[in-house]
Amino acid sequence: MKKLLMLLSLAAAATGAAQAGTYAMRQEASCPIVSAGELAEAVQKAGKVNNLSLPKDMLLRAELHCAAEGKRYVYSVRASIEKQVSDGEQMRWTPVAHVTGYGSTPNRAALLRQVSFTVGDVIRQEP
Repeated sequence: MKKLLMLLSLAAAATGAAQAGTYAMRQEASCPIVSAGELAEAVQKAGKVNNLSLPKDMLLRAELHCAAEGKRYVYSVRASIEKQVSDGEQMRWTPVAHVTGYGSTPNRAALLRQVSFTVGDVIRQEP
């Protein structure tokens, strides 16, 4: 009996661990130095570090836009947590938390670091 209880508690712990960090994600990027895969990786990493777990009717949206200005890149990063709501007959996504960051950076690594910080900031605002 003791072994059965131990196995059940381990199974429950594993199930909880599998559910933590689950969320849907959408992204948009228009930045020549960051690929869509790199952006997705930075967002996933920030979600994992901050242990983000959202219900099925919510998602994390990340937008990255940048342009070259001399030897630097001017960027804007917007991260939001959105919830699906019904307006009568139509369903739409509405932001429940959002953060926008602006700045300039000389390289891709610093820009991806800023993406992670911005995503982390919006996760800490989660309602």
